[in-house]
Amino acid sequence: MHSLLPMRKLVSACLLILLFTPILVAQPVPTLRLSDIKNDTSLIGLALWRITAQPPFPNDTLAVSTFHTFGGGQESGRDSVYWARFDVLNDTPYPQRRIFDSPAQNDVVHFYISPDRFRTVRHERVGRFVSYWEVAYRYSNYLLPVDFSPGQTLSFLIRIDNRYALFSDPNVRFITEQSLKDSFWESYSSNFNGAYLSVLVLGAVLAIFLFVAFLFITTRDSLYLYYGLYLGGVALYFTLKTDSLFFMGYWVDGFPITVSLINEPLQLIYTALYIRFSMGLLRIREHDPHLDRFLNISWKGLIDYAFLVLLVSAVIWKREFEQNLLIFDRVVLLVFNVAMLVRILQKNRSPLLTYFLIGNVFFITGVVLSTVTSLGLIDREVYATLSPINFFQIGVLCEIMCFSFALGYNVRLLERERNNNQRAYIDQLRVNQDISEKANRELTEKLDERTREVMAMSEAMQVQKEAHLRSEFEFQLSEMEMQALRAQMNPHFIFNSLNTIRYFVLNNENDKASDYLGKFARLLRMVLQNSSENTIPLSEELEALRLYLEIEARRFGESFGYEIRVPEDFDTDGLQVPPLLLQPFAENAIWHGLLHSPNPDKQLTVRVSEEKDFCLFVIEDNGIGRQKARQMKSRSAHVKKSFGMQITSKRVELFNKNFSSQIQIAVNDVVGPDGEVAGTSVEIRYQLPE
Repeated sequence: MHSLLPMRKLVSACLLILLFTPILVAQPVPTLRLSDIKNDTSLIGLALWRITAQPPFPNDTLAVSTFHTFGGGQESGRDSVYWARFDVLNDTPYPQRRIFDSPAQNDVVHFYISPDRFRTVRHERVGRFVSYWEVAYRYSNYLLPVDFSPGQTLSFLIRIDNRYALFSDPNVRFITEQSLKDSFWESYSSNFNGAYLSVLVLGAVLAIFLFVAFLFITTRDSLYLYYGLYLGGVALYFTLKTDSLFFMGYWVDGFPITVSLINEPLQLIYTALYIRFSMGLLRIREHDPHLDRFLNISWKGLIDYAFLVLLVSAVIWKREFEQNLLIFDRVVLLVFNVAMLVRILQKNRSPLLTYFLIGNVFFITGVVLSTVTSLGLIDREVYATLSPINFFQIGVLCEIMCFSFALGYNVRLLERERNNNQRAYIDQLRVNQDISEKANRELTEKLDERTREVMAMSEAMQVQKEAHLRSEFEFQLSEMEMQALRAQMNPHFIFNSLNTIRYFVLNNENDKASDYLGKFARLLRMVLQNSSENTIPLSEELEALRLYLEIEARRFGESFGYEIRVPEDFDTDGLQVPPLLLQPFAENAIWHGLLHSPNPDKQLTVRVSEEKDFCLFVIEDNGIGRQKARQMKSRSAHVKKSFGMQITSKRVELFNKNFSSQIQIAVNDVVGPDGEVAGTSVEIRYQLPE
């Protein structure tokens, strides 16, 4: 960073030379003689002055005709810039050093120094927001030393530029080295004890912080975590207030703008951590849950508010804004702190409450003394070499000591509680031993009784096992019986089908014979494949039914027609049904209802629909009806009934016995408009599995 400073100064000097050299060379300026200047002289009455607006500057900014003697009564606000021009002649035969002392109110004061009427320029800066790393004296960023050779004349252009402070102070003073030494020792002798006291307090806080950090690492107790974070925030804040004569203070003062921005947010953050630590120290959740919830929201909100203050301050960055914000924060936090203490006194009964209250008394006392001394309400002689911040530091240190004592006492309480718990545990072990001995005696007495019960249970389980094996054996027999029934097919249908094939072959109707044989073979293959399955997809059942009806339609000719109605959105692949559930009823309808019907248009309709908790299959024909079929008592009908429907009834009975899904069959006559029987309807309700 130091290597960049000469380059920045050189660029600024070159810009001044290029823009304003003709004006500066052409116009005369006041010349001050070192022999005429006293030890401490203000430049207000000696230099020429001008006030302009902030950049961009007008073209005649440096014209001497625009400068005048400062008559007083003019103030330069944040939107204005002070300019001063003068020359200084060393009219003594000795090298001389003089120091420019800028008022502490100014943000940045620029010095443009030239030994040759601004043909070459040296640029220097001092002021509140100039890094201590850039200035000549490590204890002040308001002082600028200038060396004069014998007979040398130096030209000066000063620019006082404020963006943070509301007003600029043009009272730049010209002092000697001896005057600087006298004022330095006078200032530091009056604040000597305060400066070293600040360092001692910071060292004490850091020592306690390291100890608490060690406790947290070893115990992982969140109480030590928040206390350590609080101490870290306080230590960082005290570091910002350390004098630049010390290493930490000098390092921090290298970032004056950053220090100004984080000053208030840092105090808000460690105050929030203090609230969180207090919640754990006093166990507020146990004594006052409502206050605990309120404080839990408050400390988190205070941290969010701190970052908001940092962001807004960085954008606005005005002294009066920060002062008003500081007053607002102090008033709100004071009211909050008092209200919290009153509530704690009312509700909290923690044994650590005394330490907490004493610590708060020290803290509030330190804040009050720091405030009244900084406002000058107490005579300076009363506190001699101390500074106002020292009272706050002492108060915080005493508070931290009280909190540390509270933590130590808390450890003692925890140790006492642990010892009590250990004694209670030992007593409980003795009680448990007595109970165990008594239980052993009772157990011995009950062992025989339990043994007898186990033997009885073993016999009962043996009986239950035999019953289970018997039931399982019966189920397997039923399965084998169902499989045997599924594997059977009406021999009359097979015989008629083979005769039909023989008829087609003898009449040289080979295409019909081949088609009929293909459908017949496919139907037999599906029947054989499904004979080993308990359930098959409905789509396969409908396909087998369709093949059967096509075969029968081929044999009956054009007088027989059929229709299978299935809703388009019905998932026939997802529904499982017993195999050959529909075909026997369709076969029965053909041979009992349609075969003997005089109706030239014999129709068989199969409808499938899904109800709320069951699937409904309806097989309907326009044949002779049940009554006439029974009256005919044909042999073929008798065979069909005994072989086809009896097998189907037996299969349904076995299925309902072995599976949760149930099948219900209802046979009804179809009555025409004239009241006569016009066919038969078979309704099969298949309960859907749960």
